[in-house]
Amino acid sequence: MNPAITEAPPAVSTEPGLEPLEPAAQIALIPERSRPDGPVTTARLRRTVAAYAGAVVAGAALTRAAGKRPLANAGLGLTAPGAGFVGAKRPGAFAASQGAYGLSLLAWLGSGNILAPLTTWLGSAALSARRGQHPAGRLARVAVPASAIAAVAGAWAARERGHRAAVARRERRNAHLREIAAREPATPRRLPEPQVEPELTPDELALARFALDRALQPVGEWNGFDRIEQFQTSSVRYQVTTMGHALSALQYARTPAFHGYLSQAQRNLIDKWQERICWAYWAKESLWGHLRHNPDPVPRDNIMLTGWLAYQIASYVSNTGDTRYSDPGSITFRHPRGQEYRYDLHALVETLADNFERSDFCLYPCEPNWIYALCNGYGVLPLPMHDRMFGTSYAERVLPRFRRGFEQEFLSVDGRTIGIRSSMTGLTIPAMTSILSDAAVVWQLAPVFPDLARGLWETVRHEWVHVPEHGPVQIEMRGWDKIDTGNYRLVPATALAAISWAAKEMGDVKLAERLLADADATLDPVVEGGVKRYRRASTLSNAALLGAIAAGPFTHRQRVARGMPQAWQIGPILDECSYPEVLVVLAVSDGHDLRLVLYPGAGPGRRSITIADLLPEQTYDVRGATVDEIVPGPDGRAVLDVDLAGRVEVTVAPRS
Repeated sequence: MNPAITEAPPAVSTEPGLEPLEPAAQIALIPERSRPDGPVTTARLRRTVAAYAGAVVAGAALTRAAGKRPLANAGLGLTAPGAGFVGAKRPGAFAASQGAYGLSLLAWLGSGNILAPLTTWLGSAALSARRGQHPAGRLARVAVPASAIAAVAGAWAARERGHRAAVARRERRNAHLREIAAREPATPRRLPEPQVEPELTPDELALARFALDRALQPVGEWNGFDRIEQFQTSSVRYQVTTMGHALSALQYARTPAFHGYLSQAQRNLIDKWQERICWAYWAKESLWGHLRHNPDPVPRDNIMLTGWLAYQIASYVSNTGDTRYSDPGSITFRHPRGQEYRYDLHALVETLADNFERSDFCLYPCEPNWIYALCNGYGVLPLPMHDRMFGTSYAERVLPRFRRGFEQEFLSVDGRTIGIRSSMTGLTIPAMTSILSDAAVVWQLAPVFPDLARGLWETVRHEWVHVPEHGPVQIEMRGWDKIDTGNYRLVPATALAAISWAAKEMGDVKLAERLLADADATLDPVVEGGVKRYRRASTLSNAALLGAIAAGPFTHRQRVARGMPQAWQIGPILDECSYPEVLVVLAVSDGHDLRLVLYPGAGPGRRSITIADLLPEQTYDVRGATVDEIVPGPDGRAVLDVDLAGRVEVTVAPRS
């Protein structure tokens, strides 16, 4: 076997300081599976079919026992939603019940409201029993159960046919992956040393200000955020976390030696998570999904809060070394009735590990009973980051089982990411298996399972992304790929951002640049007051596009698996400057020198900046400021004045 191919999960190494393999060095094949679904999903589906069969049998028995009495309609109603109205010969009521049931399924999907479909189904059965059975009901007694059985049998048969077709696609795709691996070196390579990407261009800086303006406003204000609903993807919490990921990537890849307002913006976004609007949904979802009242959004399920927030905090801590979120109660959700739910980064990560270990799938739900691969992709990332920073062993506890769970239960037979699955029934929604989900998961899993991410990416790149010599990139989209998930408009902004970010992470910079150029050509960019935004895109998608633009090749993997290189950690930093008067487009240290590139953001003028982490009493030579040298005080800090009228480069270096 070519060493570049992996067919089984590699062992998880916990050896301190071990450098991970470069993503290009390994490619995971699509795992073989003899059944359409993994063992846990298959068991759930069988249980669901058995429960439905029981309902059909009970309904048929009740209909037969009731004769012509109204209760016979209720028996038919147990067999299928609204079917009792067929027995009562009320076609209008039957049609209305079908529409109501469809809406109840949307409520179940969108908010975990399991009561909605159950209440609609059983309620329509009860309502149909208010009228005696029509003579035509005799035919319905046979036709309704027979149709139910035929529908289940047909779905099962289609599942088997689909499995055979998927096996053929898997073999074709694996052959393609083997061809790629055969052209690559057999000797594994290490992940390249992190490199600071080139300074932000004026256009990139203008888009960065889109996120900074929103993040730096008072925590309780939401100017510039889309406020549509707070249950699904347009929720402000997803806008908050996407901005956090983008700014974290910006800090790591472009300005690792800058804290100041960039770190403050990330702290503000973490604080925004604790605002009631970001977590109030959970009290309702817990009530109608778990059938218990528990406003505390952390302990059970809800990885869309615990996982996303823990990853955002871990990214901030890794970039800055600021451990304030290790303090007990540093993350506190305050209920209007006076309750306080107090956590910190350690408690959030422990909660994640506990939920992963309790779940039969390993991956665990967002909304009650619904498991999203994408949410779990974020939720698994804080584990290795916490291990690296605090010496724990969460990755060893969780990652091997997480990979098995993902490959068996959330990877289709032909190698597509299954976007969503019901933990209760095992059912999925085919429209959410899409290139958007595939690309997002590629980016997420690259730091923890680089060979798996590489295999997924090569399939996406080969089959659904076509790059002509001229003109826009052609992407084969389906389902929610064509929708901006931040505002539900028919614009593929989110997909463009996700694919661009994945391409960057996998080292395909040219594709990312083409896609980002397509975004500029189609999403109606505008610059107002030095701030750029895409008018056809949501706030969420604007932030995601910033993340794709700011990052470099392998940035995410380096940021999660390695963190800041030592030289970046021990060198001088730009610690304070005013926003938007001073705009930082590059800040890098080699452990001794500091290099900054600054722009004015509020007109020309003399501005003060504060440099920190200098050697006390050491003389430093300065270029680009109003003085030629500085001698920091005992606290290692010094203030510089800089005249800003355009691009200014400032260097601070210890005198030999």
